[in-house]
Amino acid sequence: MLRVQFQGAAVQNMIDMNGMTRIRRVAPIANDTHGGRAKCLQRLIRLDLPVPETVALSFDAVHRIAAGDLPDVTALLKAFGDRPLVSVRPSSQDPDWGGPGAMLNIGMNDERHRELAQSLGQEAADALYLRFVQSFAIHVARLDPEMFEFDRSDKRTGPSPGELKAALDAYEDETEEYFPQEPARQLTQVLRSMARAWEGTTARLLRQAKGAPADAGLGLVVQKMVLGVGPGESGAGVIQFVNSQTGEPQITGRYLGQSQGRDALRATTGALYLTRDGRGHSLEVKCPDLFAQLLRHGDVCRRKLREEMQIEFTIENGTLHVLDAVRVSRSPRAGVEIAVALANEGIISREEALLRIDPHSLNEMLHPQIDPASARDAVLSGIPASPGAASGRLVFTSSAAQASAARGEACILARRETTPEDVRGMHAAAGVLTERGGVTSHAAVIARGIGVPCVVGVSDLRLNLKERKLRTRAGKVFREGDMITLDGSAGAVYSGETELIEPSLGAAFQSLMGWADQTCDIAVRANADTPADARVARNFGAEGIGLCRTEHMFFEQDRLT
Repeated sequence: MLRVQFQGAAVQNMIDMNGMTRIRRVAPIANDTHGGRAKCLQRLIRLDLPVPETVALSFDAVHRIAAGDLPDVTALLKAFGDRPLVSVRPSSQDPDWGGPGAMLNIGMNDERHRELAQSLGQEAADALYLRFVQSFAIHVARLDPEMFEFDRSDKRTGPSPGELKAALDAYEDETEEYFPQEPARQLTQVLRSMARAWEGTTARLLRQAKGAPADAGLGLVVQKMVLGVGPGESGAGVIQFVNSQTGEPQITGRYLGQSQGRDALRATTGALYLTRDGRGHSLEVKCPDLFAQLLRHGDVCRRKLREEMQIEFTIENGTLHVLDAVRVSRSPRAGVEIAVALANEGIISREEALLRIDPHSLNEMLHPQIDPASARDAVLSGIPASPGAASGRLVFTSSAAQASAARGEACILARRETTPEDVRGMHAAAGVLTERGGVTSHAAVIARGIGVPCVVGVSDLRLNLKERKLRTRAGKVFREGDMITLDGSAGAVYSGETELIEPSLGAAFQSLMGWADQTCDIAVRANADTPADARVARNFGAEGIGLCRTEHMFFEQDRLT
């Protein structure tokens, strides 16, 4: 039923039954009861952004759905008008915890397909219906995905009527019943499927591995569909206003005409750039007014939400709609750049900027890191013992590492476990790999001390020092001189040479460290064993040397062995 609630002079129509709430400015939506996506959508509505009609289901409601206590879906659908099409998206407390994928075009059936073919055209109607049939069959009915995939000679064209009929026939053959035609039944099954997927054993273990509590709840948001297909300018895309790797101001994203959701990011042809670009057409040139609206919405989100956001949008017949906004994913370097920029502009305080930075990410910034966009061939995994990444040719002895360094060639020193006699080789190597050991092993402690990437405890590794080769459990063999890459931050070993991002300690990093010095009440002294270590410590603002192991001075090149 619909309940009318009064908030001062405002009258808000809300569904308040079994935990379903129509998202309005003053609706009782909270991150710990409905999830981050639902709360963010309410904030976007308060900022007067063009968000489609949305209803949020609370954690408790979704938990009851998983247990078989289904809500009045007919009443829920009435909030969206007569015979609407809707989408369902997950809304967990922390987006990093994951969740089931979005389901679009719920409400499509044979009758709506015929109507949309009249108003939007046959190809658009077929695309909408086929997309829903495929998603429903795979994710709700749990049928074989290969039965609902079709190869087209021309990827730029939409589905043919034959593909839609084939998908409906395949569903009927496998389930021995017609594809559900009642929108309420469709939505009920989608909600139940998503709720049970969240509470399944595998999903629970996966999110617990990401730090989620065992009883973490899931909310769901049901939103009126903005189709993104049909006459006029129609399509969908995403936009953000900073570079995810550097944090520098940069408009990035893509837009794809006659599409829905995040299709633009997966498209290999036809997608437009957002800003003017010599490589191809852009939304800025094609639709300058819509592009200007996106810029305004992004600026409002940045100032009012006090964060850099990625906006998901859809255009329907020349009208812009904002479907969602999420925090921009970022590298440690970008995180520092963004926090400092927001503080310098007065959007957040310096103290909040400091609290937004994970201390471990600062350690990663001091070392080269693997470029997330690069191709990688993972062959081994172990314990991340010393941060940073390095590529080099495989060597098995300290003398070989020193010889390689003398030739100016980077190398990775592989040992069963290191001893004090290997310290010279560790100094010469770009990275260290050991079959045994943990985070307090000799290799780990020394590697962290000298700033060399290190992966230890690689149990799937078998070294043959006599033949100068190593073998993985999968049977892959690497010989001395073969190129490999270590990621000491993730504990991964890759075959071949991988693109690296060099450390950058620019103005933003220095500003953040200066603010930390002004705020902290703890003095920091360094572990420094050589004059070079002391200079580094002084450059990083250490107030003195707390530990000096004099034996390491005797490993310098001008000292006797």
